[in-house]
Amino acid sequence: MTDASTAAPRGLLAIYAHPDDETFSSGGVMALAAQAGHPVWSICATNGDEGGEADEQGDHAMDPQIRIRELQCACEALGVNPPIFLGYRDSGMETWTPKEGAFVLADREEIIGRLMGEIRKLRPAVIVTFDQGGGYGHPDHRRISDVATAAFERLQGEPGAPSTLYHQAIPRSLAERMVEEWSKADTTPDGKPATEDDLLQRRRFLELSRPDDDITTRVDTHAVMDRKRAAFACHASQLRADDWDDEARERFEESLSTEIFVRVTPPPKPGEQETALSGL
Repeated sequence: MTDASTAAPRGLLAIYAHPDDETFSSGGVMALAAQAGHPVWSICATNGDEGGEADEQGDHAMDPQIRIRELQCACEALGVNPPIFLGYRDSGMETWTPKEGAFVLADREEIIGRLMGEIRKLRPAVIVTFDQGGGYGHPDHRRISDVATAAFERLQGEPGAPSTLYHQAIPRSLAERMVEEWSKADTTPDGKPATEDDLLQRRRFLELSRPDDDITTRVDTHAVMDRKRAAFACHASQLRADDWDDEARERFEESLSTEIFVRVTPPPKPGEQETALSGL
């Protein structure tokens, strides 16, 4: 009989910083893996409790239980296991002062050790997380990329260690189109002026995007778009509108029906391109 300590690694583990990161970045590949019969888990480093609307003092704090419930809902919609929370406080955006208990203030070795412990228990074959830029440079995104990658690397050589690591990435050509669309939306009759955080985020998207040639993996997720859409709807506190008419659905599917990664380990051969995650 095979016990958990000797079973071969299997399935997919997504490691991200906030509730909704998993759906935006990897919800499609998570749902596809689950649909194919693979176990799928997610680890969320923070409770996302700086994701609220700013009050008069500019404080974005919100009830963390709202974001926790939203991620639980999203995982159910994607058809994957309930999320695992590390329980750190959201550090907030790049220009904000992190509060006590914030993820970026936590001891790096402590976080890596906690992740290694979870990976040893779950024994996934494949791990996905942000690339080192974290999309647009959010401090928590960059931190989770660093510690998740370090945990993966330190486990190599152990029995049952994961074999494959992917970084979710944004190619430069896509970043340029995204920023162009956002800038156009600012000037529409019903558009809202971009905030300083919005403008900084756009600059970071361009600065931290990856050269298109770096991209190894593009996964078509149309087959599970209903699941991904339902998962997004779970993150209601982070949506600017809940308008899911036909036009909104078409824009959604066009922008998020392909999920994009760089395979870090095993390193790709020159020019290698994938249309699915390997190693599952």
